[in-house]
Amino acid sequence: MCAALSTDADPLLLDEPTSGLNPLMEAVFQQCILEAKQEGRTVLLSSHILAEVEALCDRVSIVRAGQVVTRGSLAELRVHTLTQVTAVTAKPVPGLENVAHLEDLQVQETPGAYRTSFRTPTQALGDSVALVAACAPSALTVEPPSLDQLDCQFPDPSVDVGCEVLQAGGFSGRMRRRAWWRG
Repeated sequence: MCAALSTDADPLLLDEPTSGLNPLMEAVFQQCILEAKQEGRTVLLSSHILAEVEALCDRVSIVRAGQVVTRGSLAELRVHTLTQVTAVTAKPVPGLENVAHLEDLQVQETPGAYRTSFRTPTQALGDSVALVAACAPSALTVEPPSLDQLDCQFPDPSVDVGCEVLQAGGFSGRMRRRAWWRG
């Protein structure tokens, strides 16, 4: 990895670059990649570490059995998924049951508070969160789907659920994730 980062190679091709690194060196690696991006270099990063891909990559491809099944920015890929919303309010949130396409609405009463959780598509996120905000939540968490959840949108019964990196020399038939960005 040091040799690759010390050159002016464009693109940089990195396969499992943080494998075996301690957390401090992972942070150094991420800073080096961000610097390469600022320099306008192209980086092809192949990794099964979802947090790394989400933190570093502008565009993502999900590859199965040698075929790209989807690609795009994380925002583009998340458009067709559900965002998890959890809130704690002093009173129940009125009107959520009327929001179109809201899923898994749960309201749990606890002493002095209501814990409300649901999943919502992007197009209903603003309306649903506005209803929650009108109740002055003491806590609010909005979690977009992770890259792992995006991966699971493309089920293939012949593929294991786990994720692996794109291997040099070919595919072993299991799920592959490839991510890249162009500076």
